[in-house]
Amino acid sequence: MSDFTKGKMFAYSFHKKRQFIFYTTLIGIILAGIIIWYILYLRNSNFFLVQGINSFVTHISSNIKSFNVLGSFYTTLFGGLFFLPTPIEVLFLAALGVGKVSPITLIALYMGGMLISYSINYLIGFKLSNTSRRIIGAKKFYKIKGVLNKYGMGAIFLFNITPLPSQPLAAILGVFHYNKSKFYLMFISGQLIKLIIITLAYLYIL
Repeated sequence: MSDFTKGKMFAYSFHKKRQFIFYTTLIGIILAGIIIWYILYLRNSNFFLVQGINSFVTHISSNIKSFNVLGSFYTTLFGGLFFLPTPIEVLFLAALGVGKVSPITLIALYMGGMLISYSINYLIGFKLSNTSRRIIGAKKFYKIKGVLNKYGMGAIFLFNITPLPSQPLAAILGVFHYNKSKFYLMFISGQLIKLIIITLAYLYIL
């Protein structure tokens, strides 16, 4: 984890912080309005861009719902993103029940998708770290940083081996510039063990 100094990280005015939050909120409202507008008025439009978006969304959702090979990969490729919360464990168990993909292949597909999506989560947190730190605030930042320094690897492993929200945690670790090797070690081992446990429970207990 990088060594940050308060002077370097929090040399900003309260006015700038409030201004940033205002514009971020405004952008969020605009994006939400665009999404609602699309759902209510544009979904059935013949405009080629809208048709392309519809085709893409239909392709992704239909494959995920069918629990086939491609859909299994899509489940964690998109469901592993922290801004698209998805009950990955529930869908994995459902995919085992459908049986279109063998358990070993299913685990490999889920892990492959998560490797990409969790890397994106970490990268987003890493690239937007300066802004994120300002929003968090100095006191809270150093408190969380202290917890991660003390319990970091154990906490990361716990979040990944259980249904706790490990997707946003990956983004937070990116904000803190947490050691990538430790992050991937705990993320991959935790998720892999969890999927194996679910598989064994389905095959021999449920």
